[in-house]
This record gives sequence, structure tokens and C-alpha cells, in this order.
Amino acid sequence: MTRGMWLAGAAVLMASGAQAGEPDELQCVEAGYTPEEIVEIDDLLSQIDVLSGGENAAMNALGMLVGTSAIDCAETYDWADGEFEAVLYYELGRWMETAIRRHGPLPQGDVVRVDTALAKGDRRSLWAALEEQVNLGIAGEDTELSPENAKAFEEFMLEVGFGIDDTTAEQIGAYLAAMAMQRISARDFAAM
Repeated sequence: MTRGMWLAGAAVLMASGAQAGEPDELQCVEAGYTPEEIVEIDDLLSQIDVLSGGENAAMNALGMLVGTSAIDCAETYDWADGEFEAVLYYELGRWMETAIRRHGPLPQGDVVRVDTALAKGDRRSLWAALEEQVNLGIAGEDTELSPENAKAFEEFMLEVGFGIDDTTAEQIGAYLAAMAMQRISARDFAAM
């Protein structure tokens, strides 16, 4: 499917009406890839530069594969434009998280430390800060950390024992942003 055909299909779907998205429908896109597409995605994941916000050829190619599968699911479930967009962000966030888990730049041991820390305690303020930043990025607005959001992130970094190293903070920020993107998108999808 060419980029033009994909975009035209997406435009048609966005013009249609639909009922609210059911949370299990999010899995449709993941289940819709062919074995050949999975191999292609696995190759693309090692090429995605998550620290650049995913702005490279590999991310664009991944976006096309995600979009093609999402169009098929949107036709099956009669998704509206907001649902379709939420699913795209959810799936791209899922693949970005997978890319970081498999290929870095955050070392595997640090991924485990972050995951372990996230599973403990009350993380509402951290997730609120991360989700606010991701929403700004999605909206194309300035993503400069507010003092409150910076404080929530710094407290998490210190608690986990990373200190305030800019390189590590950027890597952890990208990892957490990929998860926050999924949280936001899943919630938005279910609310529509």
C-alpha cells in the first residue's frame, strides 16, 4: 500500500462515525501484522532513534506498517477519527518501548531498575507529569519541562539512584514517555 493510499484510507475512516472503543480492540493492530511485517518491524526497531523523538526513516516506515494494520482494524470496528488516532499513538508508543527494551539506548539493567521502581509506591504525580509532557509533544507545543514536572521526574531519578545525569535522564525520559503515550492513548480510546 502506498503512502497516498494509506492517507486516503485514513481520511475516509476519520470521516466515519463509530461507537466508543473497547479496550480489547487496541490489540487488533498488534494481531494484524503479517509474519513478514513482524520481521520488518523487528529490523526497524534497531534503527529507530528514540532520543530524536523517532524522527527518522525507520520510524516513518514503522508508522506506515502500524497505519496499514490500524486501517484494517478501523474498518472492522468502525472507529471514528479520534479512536483511530488514539490507536496509532498507542501502537507507536508500544513499539518505541519495545525498541528501547531491545536496543537501548537505555542499558538493560537500567530498564529493570526503572521497571522495578515503577511497580512500587504511588506514581500518580510522575505519570501526571509525564503524560502532560507527552500531550504537549503530541499537540506540537513546546515540551520544555515545567518546574513541577521537572521536580516529579528528578525525584524519581534520585529515588531510583540515577542522580541527575543529563544523558541518563534523556534515556529514561524517552522510555517513560513511550509508556506514557500508551497510557494516554488507551484511556482516550476507551473514553471515545
